[in-house]
Amino acid sequence: MSKIKYHPDTMTLIEFSAGVLPPAVAICVAAHVHYCDKCRNELLRLDQVASQLMKSSGSTEISVDLFKRVEEAIDKMPEDTFSETSSPAEANFPPIVSKLMQGNLQSQSWKKMSSSVEKATLKTGQSEYEVALHKICAGGKTPKHGHGGKEYTVVLKGSFSDEMSVYSEGDFLLREDGEEHQPTGAQNGECICLSALQAPIKLSNPFGFLMKPWLRINPI
Repeated sequence: MSKIKYHPDTMTLIEFSAGVLPPAVAICVAAHVHYCDKCRNELLRLDQVASQLMKSSGSTEISVDLFKRVEEAIDKMPEDTFSETSSPAEANFPPIVSKLMQGNLQSQSWKKMSSSVEKATLKTGQSEYEVALHKICAGGKTPKHGHGGKEYTVVLKGSFSDEMSVYSEGDFLLREDGEEHQPTGAQNGECICLSALQAPIKLSNPFGFLMKPWLRINPI
């Protein structure tokens, strides 16, 4: 837990506490909070402050919590059952990710995006973002790319790096429209991330059009 270096900003935590984040973004925040004592404690503090403000103002109105709707839909799914071949790392996945997976990593519909990267899209019942698992093999590089919208990422297993830093289990990243980077998996093992992608990425390579799977998103 203490190794986590990257967190949602204060406004994102406030919006999560208030229940006004887009569901896909809230899923990523919930996944990060599973690993992060610091943000979990901050959310408890925010909840207490909000409760006190509502009590002092006499208001009983609360924000419409879109994330709760997603959680309710997920709760109606069959109970996720991890097989005996599931790894210890999967057992430590955030509960919301385990529910969305409805099984173990091997049972997901992985699609090869490049020689180093595979993707498994998750069903979330919303259409603003594509929510997916991304797997980078040990030492593998993704194609260098930019973003046409926001991309939220939470590291679930292993680590990866880009031009800016190294990211490990529990780290929460936000890439904005126009930002460019090239993630590379650590040499000591595969990296698995949860991501919420608002718009298709833009490959930096002039021949990027040849890699069509990277240029699509599939919100479901």
